[in-house]
Amino acid sequence: MQSIDFNVKHTNLYEVIAEKLETMILSDSSQLEQKLPSEQSLAASFGVSRPVIREALMLLKARGLVVQRNGEGSFISNPPPQELTNTINRMVQMNNIPTYSMYEIRVTLEIMASRLAAERATEEELNELSRINDEMEQHMHDIKKRVELDIRFHTKLAELSGNPLLGIFVTSMTSLLETMLTQALELPGTNEDGISYHRKIIEALRTRDPEQAEDTIRGHLVASMRNYEVANESAQRSSE
Repeated sequence: MQSIDFNVKHTNLYEVIAEKLETMILSDSSQLEQKLPSEQSLAASFGVSRPVIREALMLLKARGLVVQRNGEGSFISNPPPQELTNTINRMVQMNNIPTYSMYEIRVTLEIMASRLAAERATEEELNELSRINDEMEQHMHDIKKRVELDIRFHTKLAELSGNPLLGIFVTSMTSLLETMLTQALELPGTNEDGISYHRKIIEALRTRDPEQAEDTIRGHLVASMRNYEVANESAQRSSE
C-alpha cells in the first residue's frame, strides 16, 4: 500500500473554503449553471492563495456541485444520480452486501413508484413509456441495447411517480444491477417475458389501477430475479 502522510491539520483550509462555497451553492438552486468567480477573485475574497481555491473547487467537482470547462472557468452543476450510485456501490462492496439485498430495495421502490404513477402519470408520459418498450422489442437480440432500454424504461417509470427522490433512487439501484440484468437476459425467453410484463404495467397505469400496477411490477421483478439466479447458477456450473 502506498505510504500515507498522517501529519495533517485538523481541518485543511481548502476544505473550509469548499464548505463555504457549498453552502452558498445549496442556498439558492436558481444559481444552477451560473459561472463562479475566477480563482483569482475567489482567492482575494477569501484571503487565501489560488492553489487553495483550486483544491476547494476540485473537492466541489468531486461532489458533483461544480463542473470545470476548459478556457471558460467553473460552473455550478446539479449532482447527477451517478454520484449516489457510486457512493452506494462503494458501500455495497465494502460491506459485502449481496445482490438479493439490493434487489429487495429495488422491488420496494418500484412498487411505490408504480402505484404513484398510476395516479399521476399523464397520457403523453405513458405514451413515451410505451415507445421505450416498443424500441426494446426492436432491439430484442441486442443484449447491450436491450439492457440500456430496460434501465431507461424503469427509470422513466420511477419519474412518472412525480416524486423526484424516487426517480433518483431507482436510477441508482437499477444502474447498480446492470450486470445482473445483462446476465438474466441471456436466458431464452426472458426478452419476450420482460416486454410482455412492461405492456401489462403500462396497461395498469392507463386504467389508473394502483393495485394492478403493484401486482404486475412485483411479478415482473420477482421473475427477473429468478432468471438471474438460474443464469448465475448455470454460469457457475460451466466454470467448474
